[in-house]
Amino acid sequence: MAGIRPEEVLRFDANTAPAPPRAATSEALADALANVHRYPHGGYPELVAAVASYADVDPQNVVLGAGADDLILLAARAFAGPGDRVAIVDEPTYPLFRVAAWLAGAEIGDDHPAFTFCCRPHNPTGAVGEIPPARPLVVDEAYFEYCGETVALLDKGVVVIRTLSKAFGLAGARVGYALAEPGTARELNARQAPAPVSTLSAALALAVLARPPDVRPLVEERERLAERLHELGLEALPSAANFLYVPLGRAPNVSRLLLAEGMIVRDYPEAIRVTVLDRASNERLVDALARTLERTG
Repeated sequence: MAGIRPEEVLRFDANTAPAPPRAATSEALADALANVHRYPHGGYPELVAAVASYADVDPQNVVLGAGADDLILLAARAFAGPGDRVAIVDEPTYPLFRVAAWLAGAEIGDDHPAFTFCCRPHNPTGAVGEIPPARPLVVDEAYFEYCGETVALLDKGVVVIRTLSKAFGLAGARVGYALAEPGTARELNARQAPAPVSTLSAALALAVLARPPDVRPLVEERERLAERLHELGLEALPSAANFLYVPLGRAPNVSRLLLAEGMIVRDYPEAIRVTVLDRASNERLVDALARTLERTG
């Protein structure tokens, strides 16, 4: 790609952590590797307990999954079926909501929905909206750690889905969890695939849950990046996540021109969304944007 080596490409499109977690070590995987030839009989009670402790709920409220995506698909097939409608709050938002509804045989619509999907903080804007009154309500809290607000166990009609892919830095391990009242959690667990998380991923999840991330440096960098974009005449929307949604007006081809410089951003009509990475990477983005805007201006 334009003579750029793969290791030089900066991914601003996936909303993942700038670096792997310190707890993700070979020592954390030692026992799991020694027993990798065995199935995880009995599930993962230790991991369920760790998630429950972190989320301040009881283990009976927890459902494990292979990332938040797995749990979004699980919720859709649990709550909806052929002929049903599924409502989605504040579209455009996370595209998998639509895919999950379609795979369940349902259609998208607000007319007497079987349940409602909501992303909070919202993806792609980063906004923290009001809690919809609709029930059942499935809330994607993938960016909870950056926001600090939750609707977990608000009432029996709410299911919260979270992930260890974002703030915890385990995107490649594919570990997520849902929080729900016990009856709903039992129903979701009954419909879940057996052992949806691998033993290696479970070991990494236990390691990072024992050392939850401090997101304050990234939040500070998010605000600094927003100010740097402001200096270019770009006004990023206020964000409670680890990314910024940046309206561009009618500036054409910005994402394509950034790609030519080895920077991948998420493209939207008249806007881009950029993940907050480390300061050096973010400065490369700002410099590239400055050149790009000068060329397109």
